[in-house]
Amino acid sequence: MGLYETVSLTPGEGTVLSWDDRRYAGQLEVRWASDGLVIAERVGPEDYLLGIQEVPFSWHEEALKSQAVAARTYLAWSLSRGRVGAGAAYGFDICATAACQVYGGLDQVQGPGGERWAAAVAATTGEVLLSDGGPAQALYSSTTGGRTRDVRDVFGGRSLPYLRAVESPNESSPFADWSYEVPRSVLAAVLREAGEIEGRLLGAGVLETADGSGPWMVEINADGRTRSLTSWEFRGVMNRYGPQVAPDLLPAERPDGRRYPQTILSPTYTINREWRYPDEFRSGFIVVDEVYAISGRGWGHLVGMSQYGALAMAETGSGYDEILEHYYSGLQPESALESLPAEIVVGLSWGEPEVVIAADGPVSVAADGEPIATDALGTWSFSARADYVAVHPPEGFGLPPAFRDLEEVVVASTGSSVVVTATLAAAAEVRMVVFKGPGVIAETPWTLREAGRFALVWDGTSDGSAAAPARYRVLLEARSPEGGADAFTTVELLDDQ
Repeated sequence: MGLYETVSLTPGEGTVLSWDDRRYAGQLEVRWASDGLVIAERVGPEDYLLGIQEVPFSWHEEALKSQAVAARTYLAWSLSRGRVGAGAAYGFDICATAACQVYGGLDQVQGPGGERWAAAVAATTGEVLLSDGGPAQALYSSTTGGRTRDVRDVFGGRSLPYLRAVESPNESSPFADWSYEVPRSVLAAVLREAGEIEGRLLGAGVLETADGSGPWMVEINADGRTRSLTSWEFRGVMNRYGPQVAPDLLPAERPDGRRYPQTILSPTYTINREWRYPDEFRSGFIVVDEVYAISGRGWGHLVGMSQYGALAMAETGSGYDEILEHYYSGLQPESALESLPAEIVVGLSWGEPEVVIAADGPVSVAADGEPIATDALGTWSFSARADYVAVHPPEGFGLPPAFRDLEEVVVASTGSSVVVTATLAAAAEVRMVVFKGPGVIAETPWTLREAGRFALVWDGTSDGSAAAPARYRVLLEARSPEGGADAFTTVELLDDQ
């Protein structure tokens, strides 16, 4: 259809767009980049929050409210610093992955328990945490195992008075404490694959610091050379290369037989070199296994609010404002609608060779700011082509709907469903109307169908009862912005006695 730099799809009223098995109510944009296509959504901040699912929606309402304010504050903070990293490179405000906040469009809030999350977002509309007149960097993570970490002790850099270490008791998380053993040979292989050591691994351990004194350090000794990494950096190495080198061992098994979600779950852990002797041995030979026991607590970076800690506080009677004040060292939620724009751009993905976007209703399409379709029906696809986005409209785009290959007579037993099939020349909304004589006894709702073979189903009933054995006239109707079509066939219901 053409080559463009940016293509946008704006859903009509009530239309939902679908991409990668996820549904979106906002405008979707497809842009060209040097490594493939970028797909982003334009959406209002409160609607964006409805698509966040960082905690189970079954949790206590005060924990949900604290999560809503933390997520809104993190969004406001991200916007206040401008586009950086992938956002600057690809043209969006915040990403949809765990690197920012996990965002999934409509599926979360319209799924089980979603009404509870929607209520929490509505109850805190516009509320954020402010520090020195601007949005706070409201970091949060799953579990701390009893105590959060000072921001300097994980990420280094300057101190933030609201991101200090605080107690976080009674977390009911399976990752509050964790431990496992790694054979020396496996740990050495992982570190060699990562380029962190050469030769034989001689030792590894963690140097701990007091709160606010800087990151914990992992010291690695290999053939007389010492390599130092922060515990957060070492975590990254193990999480990336561990499963590649030893997929049967890493991530390790939990006591219940399932695997941990990551090789190293947090920046708070110790590493101890130990030896394991066999339970029994023969003649005078003893094979001693050298292992490294890794024990830690929490899951995530442990800075700011603990989500399981917030749940524990809520379940013992704390309100969301008290939860936030505790984890963010005195900050209180405030109404600050001016800190958020009317619309944000969420980066859903980038580096895509092609993008396919379906719609369950009419959609308007613009390319480089110029309209190329209004209230169009059907699925649009896009591919990266040289320095542009190649647009592939729905099959039959611009043509009126027409029926082909309609069955002349459909025979079925009374009490059973009746399936009528035909072929559509172009995408359209279709329905089936069943007549007995001049009267209508049943009709199906209008539903969108793509060009090609399709089927409509009549359940074989009239006014809630099975239709009597007889011959019925069936009308198929199609409608689209390009026009309409109709066709008749006959359904014969036979007595199944």
